Amino acid sequence: MRLLLTRPMADAIVLAEQLAGQGHDVLLSPMVDIAFLTPDAAPLPAPAAYRGLAFTSANGVRALTARCQMDALNADQMAAWHNLTVYAVGPQTAAAARAAGFAVIHQASGDVAALAALIGAHHDAALPVLHIAGRDRAGDLAALLADKQIAAERSVLYRAEAAAAFSDAAAAALCDVEVPVDGLLLYSERSAQIFLSLYAALPPHDAPPPKAFCLSKAIAETMRAAGFAAVAPRHADSAALLALLAR
Repeated sequence: MRLLLTRPMADAIVLAEQLAGQGHDVLLSPMVDIAFLTPDAAPLPAPAAYRGLAFTSANGVRALTARCQMDALNADQMAAWHNLTVYAVGPQTAAAARAAGFAVIHQASGDVAALAALIGAHHDAALPVLHIAGRDRAGDLAALLADKQIAAERSVLYRAEAAAAFSDAAAAALCDVEVPVDGLLLYSERSAQIFLSLYAALPPHDAPPPKAFCLSKAIAETMRAAGFAAVAPRHADSAALLALLAR
């Protein structure tokens, strides 16, 4: 299949290698660009004030790691972070946390509501949970946790800037009648909305729209409402999403 990947570049490159190895023709055009905020823009709080960390994206794990490097934390200071219990929104975020050095990790099924339920089931400490977040967020984890009488704070350590255009290769492929794009992979509703905006701005063409392979049912509903054929796995899991490509 000829596939368009819309994930941020750090994730897209790894995924592209995997899909290319399976024989797919892969195009990259991230819908957002991840930028880590500097210490003067967003100071990092002290880990001793918290008992757990909540990550709603692997980008949050990367942002915290980058901040610790910017702040030149020593081994003991890094250990203070790594000793905190991690609550990860899904398997990709949990894998990123393990790779970053965290040991105690609880994994939700892929959305913010499931993450809040997971924290509610495991977090019994008086100290709050710290949500490492981006500037733009899908869902309000702190509000969901407040409903469960769990204190939570938010530390915004990165921003996800919307793409202004498709990559040149992706734009040409989406308009290619003879060798059209068969499918695109979408991992967030924001990426879906950005894709739809950029797709609507393409010059007139007769190429068929690609089929949307979506991480969640909500993303698939967004794409169907815009006239695209869309599918999603039963659970918001990247491995289950990729399995749909083989069907």
